[in-house]
Amino acid sequence: MQEPLSMWRVELIHPSVVHIPVALLLIGTILWLSSLFLHKRYSFLRPASRLMIFIGVIGAWIAVYTGLLADGQVARSLCDPTVAKDHERFAYTVGYLFSAFVVVDWLAKKSYLNFLDIKYLRTGLAILLISGCGFLGYVGHLGGKLVYQQSAAVYQPTQGCVEFN
Repeated sequence: MQEPLSMWRVELIHPSVVHIPVALLLIGTILWLSSLFLHKRYSFLRPASRLMIFIGVIGAWIAVYTGLLADGQVARSLCDPTVAKDHERFAYTVGYLFSAFVVVDWLAKKSYLNFLDIKYLRTGLAILLISGCGFLGYVGHLGGKLVYQQSAAVYQPTQGCVEFN
């Protein structure tokens, strides 16, 4: 009798790592954008959003790394490997956009960017966050296409599922 594949395969690390950074980046963005309007009443919003986005960026780069590991395992079984390459390329874009936000926001907080008007700085940061979320949604869409249309990292049982008997 053939044994089913283990749940501890390297290509399964990526989906277990990726969802927490996605949630942190999306919620952190919502909180940061909300802090633009509510910062006087809810002063905790901006620091909380910065922390969430910072941790989300670290997690996003870990997700990129684990995605590269998974790509080495599943690339040979994909019908259309260009979807995986697009998924990878746009994941890097997400990482760069949110990383740029963290760096510029940190520089602004440390008063290194005092020469910029605060309205323009915050508008630029908001554009980084909104575009990062847009790319994040598209990366998730491409990841869904890999899993649900091309069965990336999905175990295909044998005829009659004899390995589970």
